[in-house]
Formats: sequence, C-alpha cells, structure tokens
Amino acid sequence: MGGAGSEGPAISVVVPTYNRAAFLPAMLESVFAQRDCPPFEVVLVDDASTDDTAGVVASTGHPVTLVRLEKNGGVARARQVGVERSRGALLAFHDSDDVMLPGRLGELAAYLEGHPELGAVFSNGVIETADGRSVGTVVPEAQAVHLDGRRIGIRDILRDGLPVYLQTALIRRSAFDRAGDIDASLKRHADLDLACRVSLTTPVAFVDRPAFRYRLHGANQTLDRMRLREGLAEVMGRLRKRHPEAVELCGADWYRWREARHLRRIALQRLREARVLTAASIFARSLAIGVRRPPPATGLRAEHGREA
Repeated sequence: MGGAGSEGPAISVVVPTYNRAAFLPAMLESVFAQRDCPPFEVVLVDDASTDDTAGVVASTGHPVTLVRLEKNGGVARARQVGVERSRGALLAFHDSDDVMLPGRLGELAAYLEGHPELGAVFSNGVIETADGRSVGTVVPEAQAVHLDGRRIGIRDILRDGLPVYLQTALIRRSAFDRAGDIDASLKRHADLDLACRVSLTTPVAFVDRPAFRYRLHGANQTLDRMRLREGLAEVMGRLRKRHPEAVELCGADWYRWREARHLRRIALQRLREARVLTAASIFARSLAIGVRRPPPATGLRAEHGREA
C-alpha cells in the first residue's frame, strides 16, 4: 500500500526542504514507491526556498501536503512544523536530498507492530557519493551487527558513538510527545538531541537494515566538522542540565570529560581565529565542567580500539 487510505494515514513522512528542488523528484519517487506498508502521507515543509520548490513538487503529480514557511527558520523548525501538520500515529522523518530505500516504511512499521513495548526503532543507511557510488553504511558494520535486534539507549548513542539519523527511524507519535518537541533553537544536532531524549523516555531498538541512501554533496551540513562540534557541545550541555540521568547513564566522568574536550577544541579554534575573548569564555566553560583526563575506554569502542 502507498499513500493515505480513506481511513487516513498511519504513517506521516515529514520532509523539510530548502532550495533542494533538483533533488525533489527522485526523493518523492522513492517515497511513493514504498510498497507493503500501512497508508502514509507526505508532509513536505518548504523552509522559505527561493527556487521553484512548489512548481517541481506539483510537476511530480504525487499527493504531497506542501507547507510553505514565509521565513527561513532552519531544518529543526521545519521538521517540527511538519510534525504539527501531520496526522499519522507513526512518524518517519526524511531529508529532501536523500533517497528512501524499499521497505523503509513497511518493514519498520511491522517491527514496531511486533514489538508493542517499543516507542521507536532506528535502522541503517547507505552512504553514496555524488556520482552514485556506495562507500559504506551510516552505522559501521561491526557496530550494526553487534546491535542488530537489540535495545539501544543514550550510552550507545553518545558514548559508543552510534550514528543516529532520523531518516532511519520510525517513531510512535506518543513516544515523540513524551520526549518533547524538536528543539528549533538548536542550529545543529537537533536530530541527535531528539534521538537522545526519545531514548531516555521510551524503549528503543536498532535493526540492521538500510532505510535510505545518504547522498554526499557540498551542501551537506554534516561536512562542517567544527560547526558540528559546536552543536554537539551544546546538545551535551543541555542534556546535562535538563536530563541529568543522561550523565549517569553514560558515566559521569566520561560525560563531563567529553563535553569539556569539545569545548576546549572549540576554544582553540577561536584562538586561531584571533577571537581571544570568545576563546577565553569557552575555555572557562570547559574548566567549570571539570574532569581533564579521560576515563578508561569501555564497550564496543574499546573492543575495536577506538577512542571512547
């Protein structure tokens, strides 16, 4: 089954977009090619694009609910608006420059149906270069095999480095509501923040099956490493203050050391840019957190010789 039935959608596919008109036809084709799945709707939120997003969407002929925002507010805000305008009991997030793989909706919906105790399930994805070559998976093979069919929590995500992409997840709306809205004040890593809060408030599992193709190109936010580090430090700081249980679940010494390490590296970069006062302020924040040396490595990262 594809599209919304007369009884309404069971799944809401929420897609934020900004100036990605060239990617939209292939993306929408991949979504509406989903088979053997519950009825679904597609809510595409145009975050004040300046290209012909509306015209391109209309030309595809697919039944898309297009929400146009008058002012660009960022991907997190666009996703949240999409959730608010959607109707399904299950939420499937997707990005406008990625391709959804067959079974992404049906197989994950069946998994949740077979595991009613779960509030969400995350899966894997294929990394693809701009010329269409597959160069790996978003969750490394050893980690994916280790976690396949198992419960995952915030320690897996933050301490063991499980990559969590919303494009791989299917989340019950009730679980989303318990975790709280997407934090639109976060410029980066709002998806990580949401995944962490979901894992803190509802049982979550991981299944090793590819849900989407992640396209590498110049506009990917994930290519800007320093900005991503800044976003990660902000997420860790918020979780530490608002969800202190996250610190204990990850190991208090490790959590504080890791957050402080991110801040020190950001401060060093600001110093290289001759932004002395900014660097001093960030470095002071790292000192206030404490814990200068890393605790002993544990878990999957230690087993495979990777830094914890």
